[in-house]
Amino acid sequence: MYQSTAEPIQGIVFDMDGLLIDSEPIWQDSEIQVFGGHGLKLSRSDCMQTMGLRIDEVVEYWKTRVPTFGPDMPNQRLVAEVLSEVKQRIENYGEPMPGALELLNRLSGSIPLALASSSYPEIIDAALKRLGVKHLFEVIHSAQMEKRGKPAPDVYLTACRMLNLKTQNCLALEDSPGGVQSALAAGMTVLAVPDDSHKNHPVIQKAHLRLNSLLEFNWDADQLKQGQWISNA
Repeated sequence: MYQSTAEPIQGIVFDMDGLLIDSEPIWQDSEIQVFGGHGLKLSRSDCMQTMGLRIDEVVEYWKTRVPTFGPDMPNQRLVAEVLSEVKQRIENYGEPMPGALELLNRLSGSIPLALASSSYPEIIDAALKRLGVKHLFEVIHSAQMEKRGKPAPDVYLTACRMLNLKTQNCLALEDSPGGVQSALAAGMTVLAVPDDSHKNHPVIQKAHLRLNSLLEFNWDADQLKQGQWISNA
């Protein structure tokens, strides 16, 4: 690791699932339960294949690969069933990822913060309320409002535009390969905090920075604005 100078960072855009809230297991359990009732038996390893995608894209992903998966069940019905299960589990059991709350509270007020998530707005709202951090974000944007979800850059492009900042002056924090690809395609500086199973993924390796957890994010707003960051690329 060494000191390096990068583009000045004037805003930070966070992913949510698996980065701020430990919701990936919740999504996986919900998909396994709901999809299992419609002819698709998934393992946690199977669920990792669609990590970072919108749930409507997850449904389409499996339907194109498994003909016996809910052939008579409309995609939106499957989406609605998963969303209902996820929302209930988040409201009851959602927990923050290590260092997430501390980092958000430390940076809030000193640099603009935004959220760019693949989740539906109702899931974002439930998660942020569960964590008690909704008020810390100047911008909250869902990829469901875009024509294309991650790994397309659309959700990040819009979030930066809503912050009135250029993408090259925004830092994206992500945990999934699809999310990292999305932020890189938007032209952002990208910090990856991957799940153990994704640490060696080739797309994760393209991130400008990689940390084991948000507990390792030691830079303050002034350092970011001056373009000072630690590179391990």
